[in-house]
Amino acid sequence: MSSPSHRPWALYLVTFLAALLAAGSAVYWVLGTVGLAAQRAPSAAVAVSVSPPEAKDLARALGADLAPQVKPVEAVSTQYQLLGVVAGPVGKGYALLVIGGAPPKAYTVGSALAEGQVLQSVSARGAKIGASLQSEATIELSLPKPPGS
Repeated sequence: MSSPSHRPWALYLVTFLAALLAAGSAVYWVLGTVGLAAQRAPSAAVAVSVSPPEAKDLARALGADLAPQVKPVEAVSTQYQLLGVVAGPVGKGYALLVIGGAPPKAYTVGSALAEGQVLQSVSARGAKIGASLQSEATIELSLPKPPGS
């Protein structure tokens, strides 16, 4: 038979070392958590004011040409009012126009309008009017933006 006096001391020693290891681990995690909480608290708050960059400065930095663009086309005409467009292939399409307060009428590209003006072209949201199909546009009409866009 083996001696009963040696076995309990070894068991006590292993149990004591396991408890010591568990206590050390708990202390390590508690001190680590307290240390993280201390690091998160700011020592001094500094207010920093940042203003957004100017649009023209940003455009210049990205390489945009800031020279004023000369637009020979009249942007808005009081005589013509565009109510709708049906844009087809290049050179084809329809525009629903009110001319000088008359009832709305549909015009095809190339149709003569009042005072020697011709409907030159239509796009998805606009129409161009000029003296002839080949001349430069003198009036450019556009539909208003839909609400919510």
